[in-house]
Amino acid sequence: MKNITEALSNFSKKLSRFEEAQDKEFVKPQSKDAALQKKINLTEEEKIEKIKAQYGKYLNPVSREIEEDEEAVLSALRIFKAAKNAEQTEVSQKKEKQTSIHQLDFKSPLCQKQEYLYGKNLLYLTYWLQTVHGEKEWIPSIYKFTSGERFLEFIPAETKHYDYEETSILNILKTLNQTGGKIDEKA
Repeated sequence: MKNITEALSNFSKKLSRFEEAQDKEFVKPQSKDAALQKKINLTEEEKIEKIKAQYGKYLNPVSREIEEDEEAVLSALRIFKAAKNAEQTEVSQKKEKQTSIHQLDFKSPLCQKQEYLYGKNLLYLTYWLQTVHGEKEWIPSIYKFTSGERFLEFIPAETKHYDYEETSILNILKTLNQTGGKIDEKA
């Protein structure tokens, strides 16, 4: 009986020391959900870093090829806007709109590059055009004729529909732009 009393007394002393301790944080077992959430967070961080790096190629081009792509889209946009402006001037000088631009297509080296046809680089180039050059009205788009020839055109920004992945990329880019390159302000 003395051993039991002694054991309870020792346990009571240890328990009282624990209660007097400053940090009373209990260790929680890590659940499967927590491990999964950690993996999701890491995957999301990797995605954000990839998007930052991809867009960074347009913000600070390190290759002549990217600079040429930027100049190609800017050149096409300048010609497009000049033609639209000339059309508006012509229309404003006459009461009737008898002659107008139906479609402006541009042959451009961009239309032959796989990364603009099948990747998301046209989206990054578009966002660069919007943020660096303030172009909010027109969006570059590449389309293919039935003959197989591809052309660059500009469509009104409000008519452009983005898929889920593109919307996700744009949201990340906008957040990065608004927060100076950080997604989480605590980081």
